[in-house]
Amino acid sequence: MRRRSIIAVAVATHASLASAQVVDRPIADDVWYSIMPIAWRDSDGDPYRDGDLGGLIDSLPYLEGLGITGIWLTPIFPSPAYHGYQHAEADRINPRFGDAERFREFVLAAHARGIKVLIDFVAYGINRDSDIARAAIADPAGSRRGWISFDSRRGEAIGYAFKTWTGETVGFVNWDLRNPAAADRVREWAILWLDPNRDGDLADGVDGYRLDHVWRRYNKGPDGLGYHLVEFWEPWARALRGARPGVLLVAEQAQWETTGATLLTPDGFDATFAKPLQAAIRESLGSGDATPIRDALAAALAELPTGKTYLATIGDHDVDRIASVVGGDARDAELAAAILLSLPFPPCVYMGDEVGMLGVKGDYGSDANDIPRREPFKWNAAASPPMSDYARRHAASYDARFSRDHDGRSVEEQVGKTDSLLEVHRRLIALRRSSPALRRGSCRILLGPPPGVLMIERATPDERLVVVLNLSRHAATIPLPDAGSAHDAISREVVGGSCIVSARGYRMIRLSP
Repeated sequence: MRRRSIIAVAVATHASLASAQVVDRPIADDVWYSIMPIAWRDSDGDPYRDGDLGGLIDSLPYLEGLGITGIWLTPIFPSPAYHGYQHAEADRINPRFGDAERFREFVLAAHARGIKVLIDFVAYGINRDSDIARAAIADPAGSRRGWISFDSRRGEAIGYAFKTWTGETVGFVNWDLRNPAAADRVREWAILWLDPNRDGDLADGVDGYRLDHVWRRYNKGPDGLGYHLVEFWEPWARALRGARPGVLLVAEQAQWETTGATLLTPDGFDATFAKPLQAAIRESLGSGDATPIRDALAAALAELPTGKTYLATIGDHDVDRIASVVGGDARDAELAAAILLSLPFPPCVYMGDEVGMLGVKGDYGSDANDIPRREPFKWNAAASPPMSDYARRHAASYDARFSRDHDGRSVEEQVGKTDSLLEVHRRLIALRRSSPALRRGSCRILLGPPPGVLMIERATPDERLVVVLNLSRHAATIPLPDAGSAHDAISREVVGGSCIVSARGYRMIRLSP
């Protein structure tokens, strides 16, 4: 309680920033952007130029200009791991990034531009070196002993350890969420950031959470340690919705081979990630066969409960970069973006994908393995401020880095260049945001095209759009369904009720309703 009161006092000092408004917009209308703060943008020139909250504030004009309406941040709470997971108490900000006052300033600045803020949250455990975990482990008779799960046979806390990027061992222990006090504390931390200064004005609070590693029925420890959908998550979600109606709750399902649709109960989550679809898109881009996408999209739509959605991704911080998956080819990366931005689920762009950054998993014997997938965002042609330089602390991954000076994969080298991947992203995002059919329309997979072509119809009562995506290495002539007086949404001609789509190309065609 003392910690929360300190935060409230600190953030209340900037009442003048409270001119921002709560962003009231359906998730269907959003285009999300995923950021790992340490790798994003530096504002204060610290020795390793770690990305920080000031850098997030400074980058808002770029994100707004790109057309982004929502930001998902990986964890911002104290953690010895560069990525922020396995974090400690979630009632404080990692000092590497700033403090609670600076975070509030960022949220207000984002809201003033109509951009939502979603933050990552680990609810099933806590860093072993956190104050709470240390107290629970050290004192068998202490009041917090029952907060942490223990193996009754071995007398040890249930959890795991791994080596982080700097060679330190990171320990993580599971909560015992069957204990009401532990469950209450996790819930209190989440509620805190919805209205950090407790003044009832939600403009300075986050818009929701992305929850890490969520199970419907947890398979670890006795009784799953209470970490189940009905026992823990649904009461947790009801409490957050009571504190902030409309709060957005997105679950990263622990089982990536599923859509996570079973978590989308009326009292459960609002969205999960379309992980099987992400995998299918990558497979199809590699093979030139659209069948995996077609099948995965059909399955995802069939499983989706009414009123719920998925966040669609083609890349994130846990997989090899999409530009590397397609061999560094800018045209293929453009096709990948067209697929993402035409899907019937809110899209989420992974930082750097819009400029074609490269990266595949390394082999360094620690969590530095993923640094190549998370290299600092390339603002400049040459590595210099405000670019982060955090990866330099792991010499091997830095020496083998994918990003190089003047490699063409930076904002500086692409901004304003009509055919650059960055400007293509900007146009595709603008098209999605201007099209009711792309944002909210029904989705029908049209059958009949060659195997290398995915053709979907997106429609509202006032707009009908056909998206043709040619993943093959050959141009294709595709008849349009009931073309009528068709005209192309991106100013290309449709002739005789058919369209020609180049190899590894796409067309978005507006048909008369």
